[in-house]
Amino acid sequence: MTTRREEALAWEQRWALPAALAAFAAIGFVIAAIVVAGQGVGSGSGDSELLRNVDAHRTAQIASSILQAIGVGLLAAPLYYLFRAARARSDSMRGQLVGVVIAAPIFLAVLAILSGISTLHAASDFVSNEVPRLLAKGVALNSDRANEAATDTITEAPMRPLAAGFGLAGQIGFVVAMVYTCLHAMRVGLLTRFWGSLGMALGAVSFIFFQFALLWFAYLGLLIAGWVPGGRPPAWATGEAMPWPSPGEKAAGTLGDEPADSDGSAPEPPLLPEREGEGERRKRKQRD
Repeated sequence: MTTRREEALAWEQRWALPAALAAFAAIGFVIAAIVVAGQGVGSGSGDSELLRNVDAHRTAQIASSILQAIGVGLLAAPLYYLFRAARARSDSMRGQLVGVVIAAPIFLAVLAILSGISTLHAASDFVSNEVPRLLAKGVALNSDRANEAATDTITEAPMRPLAAGFGLAGQIGFVVAMVYTCLHAMRVGLLTRFWGSLGMALGAVSFIFFQFALLWFAYLGLLIAGWVPGGRPPAWATGEAMPWPSPGEKAAGTLGDEPADSDGSAPEPPLLPEREGEGERRKRKQRD
């Protein structure tokens, strides 16, 4: 058991910095993807304008998709690191789920690439075929009819079904990986109750608020590298599970720390101070 613990600690020490840097790099790549897409492609007031912007800035669309794919894929490194550290301190974790931990970010990375290719196909098809047809009919390109035609073009793009499949699998897997890993990391003492609960909550809603989950990975990178204020929880140094005490155990520990009298009995509660005027009234009652 000692050898296993020492091997786990040695592995964690060797890969701590690369895993932390992967977490920071993932955040940087995703932010860069958002910036490139915002400045190059823009959001557009509707699908018609969006597809026309994509067709006019194809390089920005490609670069944004690649940057997002790299960033999301890199999340597998810190998540796997935390999973393995928790697994080394717990016998109840299912090691088979490591495949989900690694595959989920990779599936989301594939989604980013396929979605980018699908959007490029849709943009090219819309500008080449639908735009001339709409203009010939006197339809404004920013009208509802043009936006409906653009939406249909996006839905019917060649890579769309495949991208949707990878996206669904990646999102479900990412939720399972985040919730399961954070739960057991919190149970063995690698994550505090606050950060463990926050990681589970953000993982559960990551398919809606993925950017907020990235903020949690920023903390995870600092934690893995040992750069968090106040230091890491003790379980990181011991290599063993050190569960956090429950609120009931904390209360019992606080009561047990109260000092006793010299004879071993519990101290008597202090007398409450008399309110102003109560002493005089008591003395008058005794004289009467």
